[in-house]
Amino acid sequence: METPAGRMQRLLEVTRRWREPSWPERQEAVTRALAASDFLTEEAAAFALNQQMHALTESALCRFVESLPPPSGRTVLLWQTDRAPLAGWQEALLLWLSGHRGTLALAESAATLVGALLEALAVDTIRLDTEPQLETRLEEADVLVVVGDEAVQQEVQEALLRVRRPPERVRLLPMRYGAAVLDGRETPDELEGLAEDALLFEGFGVRSVRLLWAPESLKPDALLEALSHFRGVFPAHPATPGRLKMPQAWLKAAGIPHAYGEGLEFLVSRGAPEVQTPGHLRWVPYRDPAEVAEWLQAHVAEVSVVVARPALLRQLPQLPGRTAPGHAHRPPFPDPFGTAVEALRELLA
Repeated sequence: METPAGRMQRLLEVTRRWREPSWPERQEAVTRALAASDFLTEEAAAFALNQQMHALTESALCRFVESLPPPSGRTVLLWQTDRAPLAGWQEALLLWLSGHRGTLALAESAATLVGALLEALAVDTIRLDTEPQLETRLEEADVLVVVGDEAVQQEVQEALLRVRRPPERVRLLPMRYGAAVLDGRETPDELEGLAEDALLFEGFGVRSVRLLWAPESLKPDALLEALSHFRGVFPAHPATPGRLKMPQAWLKAAGIPHAYGEGLEFLVSRGAPEVQTPGHLRWVPYRDPAEVAEWLQAHVAEVSVVVARPALLRQLPQLPGRTAPGHAHRPPFPDPFGTAVEALRELLA
């Protein structure tokens, strides 16, 4: 039987290999993930893999292992609807390294990349699906963790009522999003970082900035320039313009102020703090910073990250997930604000 130390060394070796874009297993997995996705680009896939593989250092892994739950014999079902390319990776590692079995239902691109990594690790205790198959899987699970919107959570609650043997421990977590705050003093580099936070993964990740608070008098020109520049480095997925065409047409017909990139590679509209379709950033004007602080405190369960320049962050509420521009998609390992990881850690304790 393999020791935990042996698994750690195997994981470190795999991550070292996968840091190389030319590693054959990585190249093959990325090709399959791109074919399965309507939003993932080659540049975004490379970003996600490079970031996570470099973040997983020996010292970081030791800290992660120290906080693992003890083996409990419980079987886990995780339904993770976050569409970030490696959503579910840290949850899978928690189960494998702590000696638990389970099924992870992930979005197709995440299932492909995470599945390839688990195959490279020779993991045989975790099953991956792209559909949760609730009627079957719920009967097998002792622990259930779901990350999803209201429709997903309602589907789960209804399924729980139908099964004869529901899981003993259940945690339903909301689908979250990122928010950013400007005060007009941002540098060009900070605005470039914010563009990455908003547009990487076409806005589909739970850490993607979807709402942007800005002073009422601030013009969006500098941000729009940064968004356009980002698209020159990270081109939009071919499906993005089609996805934004209808929202842009509606904004135009309704007379709502908005702007968009050449080729409709991004969309920004001015209005109330309401999350829009991925790739559509909502610019929310404010008169007083206290208004922003009040909103953030009222929506703490929904917001995954709060992005602002460091001096401005110090003036905002001391909420989890606060980070500087350009760091929303660069969490450390382990992610200190990964709610599904924390839920598993608690439910398996």
